[in-house]
Amino acid sequence: MPSGDVLRMICGQLDRGEIDYFEFLALFTRQLAAEVGCTRAGLWIFIGSRGQRVLRNLAMYDSAKDRMVSASDIEGPGVAAYFDALLRDGAVVAPDALGHPATAGFRDDLLRLDIRSLLDVCFSVNGNLFGAFSCEQVGSRVDWTRHQVQRLRQIGAAASLTLVRAVHQQVDTAHGELWETSTPNRLMTMPLPLDPEHKT
Repeated sequence: MPSGDVLRMICGQLDRGEIDYFEFLALFTRQLAAEVGCTRAGLWIFIGSRGQRVLRNLAMYDSAKDRMVSASDIEGPGVAAYFDALLRDGAVVAPDALGHPATAGFRDDLLRLDIRSLLDVCFSVNGNLFGAFSCEQVGSRVDWTRHQVQRLRQIGAAASLTLVRAVHQQVDTAHGELWETSTPNRLMTMPLPLDPEHKT
């Protein structure tokens, strides 16, 4: 089955209630890692106010360990350069993650996890910035291609509404601004069966 069809199938399974939220996140991030060709693939959402942006991890799949792992929030003044680049360009493309100015704030985690390359790409819903996909390469460098960046943007455009529905179905059905703290923050109180690790 073509890779794009696999993601559409996974989104359709959630939409039809054939799988639950946790199964969806595991399947989605596993397929994301396979399509991009990276060691770790994650899904993040923006929370907080516009003046205090935070990226919170919903799921992170590690293909080397073949399991889901946890990741800490991306926030604070130490990662200001990362947010500036991500929000300005819609992506952070860092083949040399240790040497890239946008990822300097993650240096300790990069070294600890032996992450050599990073690729993070934002996605929007109805014109509103909602979240980001992250791809990480452990143990070796990857010179990310334009095709990989474009593929992540295509996935975001195709799957964003399903991702939003997944968030709201698991928490509540009340309408609210994507930047407000209500729905995503309450979502993060849900227990996830993950192993403790830190996001770069």
